[in-house]
Amino acid sequence: MLSLFVCLIFTQQSTAQDPQYSQFYSNLLMLNPAFAGSGIGPRLALNYRAQWVRIPGAYQQGAFSFDQPLYIGRSLQGYGINVSYDRAGEGNLTKIDLIANYAYQVELTKEHKLRFGLGAGFQQASIEFFKLRFPDQIDPRDGVILPTLEPGALAGLNEVQIRPDFHAGVTYFNEFAWLGLTVNHLTEPLQRFYPSNQVPLSPDINANLPRKYTVTGGIRLPVGPYNDPERVSITPAFLYKVQGQFSQIDAGLYLNYDPMVFGLWYRNQDALIGLIGVRKDNFSFGYSFDYTISELSQGISGGSHEISLILEMEQFAPIRRLKHTPPPCPHF
Repeated sequence: MLSLFVCLIFTQQSTAQDPQYSQFYSNLLMLNPAFAGSGIGPRLALNYRAQWVRIPGAYQQGAFSFDQPLYIGRSLQGYGINVSYDRAGEGNLTKIDLIANYAYQVELTKEHKLRFGLGAGFQQASIEFFKLRFPDQIDPRDGVILPTLEPGALAGLNEVQIRPDFHAGVTYFNEFAWLGLTVNHLTEPLQRFYPSNQVPLSPDINANLPRKYTVTGGIRLPVGPYNDPERVSITPAFLYKVQGQFSQIDAGLYLNYDPMVFGLWYRNQDALIGLIGVRKDNFSFGYSFDYTISELSQGISGGSHEISLILEMEQFAPIRRLKHTPPPCPHF
């Protein structure tokens, strides 16, 4: 098991995937660059996730984003920046992504809108190699006491890698529904730590991060009283993504009972997800818990916790804000 883990860390085969969030609508720039500037005014989002908390070296993720709409002439555009990190394992395998985003909105009709987005930046990957333990370091009687002959140590492994990264996306929406497509890692950045000229890889190992294709969509159904139908709504939604040989679907719904939001989601062969959130003035706060239903089991994993905080500064919106209708996506 240890040797498999080490192999995955250093060769990054094509089965490696990106981090994931259960509250993927709480950080729209990470979901799709086409959402940059889709709010009424400036928007800040903070996210944190602790995954499988009972496992040593538990996987941790965090993200920050800022975006706002931008009017140039008669066009509605948007820009923003998002920073995300994830850390896993006792060797502190850490990735930091810094991405600048731009979006342009096309008015198909007064009710139907189309947004195109691009994201560009870099990904930094690092690892504390000598915190790892390899099979050849273990003495049967005295434990971990021997020096390793692991090729990475002998070859002068580079513990920090920085690679450019690019994304693109498009989303359609009207007052009640939306549908979007995102393609991440257009250039499939290299994920290898070994110096390629010193430690050759097997020809059947792909050391590049595969492109990720994500489709999202949903519909908001107002079910409130006749005089205030928007106060209560039900929003079925889904997310489907494919990356390398991996595919996943998240499906569920949100119940919005102003100011509260409740959600229930199913992630195929992985987890049942419960969400509770609150929206008050310009603030939104959400907490979700993933209950593991895979073979890993809840008893071993301990589940996953996630929180999000969103600040929408509509008071600083451009003067032309009345012409800008945001997509009906959920907040969490």
